[in-house]
Amino acid sequence: MKIKLLFLNFCALTLLANAQAPINNYFSTAMSEYAAVTGTIDHSPSGAGASWVFDPLSPSGTNVDTYMAPTAAQLATYPNTTEVLTITDGSMNENQFFYELAGSTLSLTGASNAEFSIDYNTDNALIGTYPLTFGTAPTVDAIAGQLMAQGQSPTYTGTITTEVDAYGMLDLEVTGLGSYNGSITRVRTEQNIGFTIAGFFPGTLDIVSYNYYKDHDGALVFRSTDGAIVVNGLGINETFATNEALITNTLTTDENQQALGLVKLYPNPADVYLNVELSASETIASITIIDVNGKTVLTTINKTIYIDDLTAGLYFVNITTNKTAVTKKFIKK
Repeated sequence: MKIKLLFLNFCALTLLANAQAPINNYFSTAMSEYAAVTGTIDHSPSGAGASWVFDPLSPSGTNVDTYMAPTAAQLATYPNTTEVLTITDGSMNENQFFYELAGSTLSLTGASNAEFSIDYNTDNALIGTYPLTFGTAPTVDAIAGQLMAQGQSPTYTGTITTEVDAYGMLDLEVTGLGSYNGSITRVRTEQNIGFTIAGFFPGTLDIVSYNYYKDHDGALVFRSTDGAIVVNGLGINETFATNEALITNTLTTDENQQALGLVKLYPNPADVYLNVELSASETIASITIIDVNGKTVLTTINKTIYIDDLTAGLYFVNITTNKTAVTKKFIKK
């Protein structure tokens, strides 16, 4: 039972943190781009004043986070969902995570991809009630529902534990894609699940996620998940791991543009046409669309851009107007 495609990112996006200050928000910034990375990563430092060095890291692919309200079909499958996070990789594979935000309380209602899904339909997975702070007791909640993979759909029970467990300094560099050195706050989430397949084969699924957030702007700069699944009697004993770093060189381009909010792209993701919206006083000088390999794939001066011929994936749009120049991102479906 291979479930790693979903749980490589599972529970990696739940809180937005500021060191030693209350945690008041969650979710990554929409359209944040992450690099899947390999290298030496040691999560063992914890507590106050911790220090982590993830350097250097090698990229092996990219993922993009988008958010939408649930559809009627999603609500039917994952009741009480209010927000859907979709993580899309460069091959347009999607992992989706379903959340319920009720006032200041956040819970997971489900997660799915093409090969695996987990439904917390019996007992949702409470992540926490905000604000949360470092040094407070972990949030521990019972969870229960149904797993679905490879034609099997066992019910499960277990627990989820979330804690703001550390703050300190993080030093990381992704070769060719940027670096970060500064203060962060870390959130640790652990799930322990038990189930039985076909009524005879007991199994366990254990997942631990670490999420590192910048203190100065709350951006999720690094996320990591490790897990293991064991099914006695079926010879299943697998481990899985993923590490993702925020691609800071492209995001810095966006963050340094004072007029970034005046330029909008829609729809995003886009299929056949992509529209550029400017303020009334601006006119387009040039638009260049660049793929993730740095290749220019389209140039135009039109506000409505025909993109049906582009390959599905992530693109960067360099927009020059009579007043400024900005870089935006979009996903071609």
